[in-house]
Amino acid sequence: MEEDTALDDIDAVEGRRLTMPLLALWGSAGLPARLQTLEIWRGYADDVTGAEIPECGHFIPEEQPEAQLAHLRPFLTGETSR
Repeated sequence: MEEDTALDDIDAVEGRRLTMPLLALWGSAGLPARLQTLEIWRGYADDVTGAEIPECGHFIPEEQPEAQLAHLRPFLTGETSR
């Protein structure tokens, strides 16, 4: 974890950012629900969208597969509004 943070810091200093579209999904019962998840990812990437999945913890595919697909399909087909 410390190595990841150090590499993130180097990327930030050198101005490196993710330029591809990024979809962030998190469960309403997990730690990311208590954080500003989208704002955190926007610190690393230019094109970030995302959503909190209700009644879900860390394992979105197992806990709320239909809700995950409802976000993934439009994202992967380019049908989302950014």
